Amino acid sequence: MTNSQPRHPAFLTLQGGINFRDLGGQRTVDGRRVRSGKLLRSGSLHRMTTDDLNHLNAIPLRHVIDYRDPDEANRSPDKLNELAHYHNVPANPYVHDVNAKVTDFDAGTLNALNGEQFMLELYRQLPFNNAAYRQLAGWLMEPFDGALLQHCAVGKDRTGVGCALTLFALGCDSHTVMEEYLLTQGMLTQVENEIVSTLGQSLSKQGRQNLADILTVKESYLMAALSAIHDRYGSVAAWLSAEFQLTPQACALMQERLLEG
Repeated sequence: MTNSQPRHPAFLTLQGGINFRDLGGQRTVDGRRVRSGKLLRSGSLHRMTTDDLNHLNAIPLRHVIDYRDPDEANRSPDKLNELAHYHNVPANPYVHDVNAKVTDFDAGTLNALNGEQFMLELYRQLPFNNAAYRQLAGWLMEPFDGALLQHCAVGKDRTGVGCALTLFALGCDSHTVMEEYLLTQGMLTQVENEIVSTLGQSLSKQGRQNLADILTVKESYLMAALSAIHDRYGSVAAWLSAEFQLTPQACALMQERLLEG
């Protein structure tokens, strides 16, 4: 999926890619950098072309963590090479008042929402009691060949928190994590336009604004997650340890494999 604006070097040029980028190069507090070609993030892979798959095979992509619910994944299944191991681990919060399946919303839902408040509450819920991120932590702790990719529908919210967890465990600070998160800004214009076109006149002016608030990234969104983490645990390090068994010792072992410099 192409976008007309200049891309940050982290983005991979893929014809069917949605918000597809490499976490490689992100700098940690101690001056090391995340290895390139090891940790990727994106939206759904259902539009991958043959050339895209050849590009991913050359990296090579070996593990795909799909945070979508099964109905999302079945409706738009990932296109993958046979050597890529696929894992569907839904990351939706276990609450009824928010839902990360934002591209599934109909016009009535969008018209009635407060999009910004909805997103803030979603981010307050995602970091806790999340079985998908526990599985992510387990995979990160095991040596793996090639690259590991985290993705959801558009690679923004469920993927955003999963990648924040990853970068924190690797020793990045909040500023670095936020900068990487905000790279999504402007990358989902085509997705938004497609939804507006599908919903047509049934989408009100407020509904369009709510959709825009939902399909973007704001510093306040990720800050809502970080504030909730600090309120509950006091620090990101305590959160990593309590929720995911990512103790300082475990993180140090992970860093030996996934950092350079």
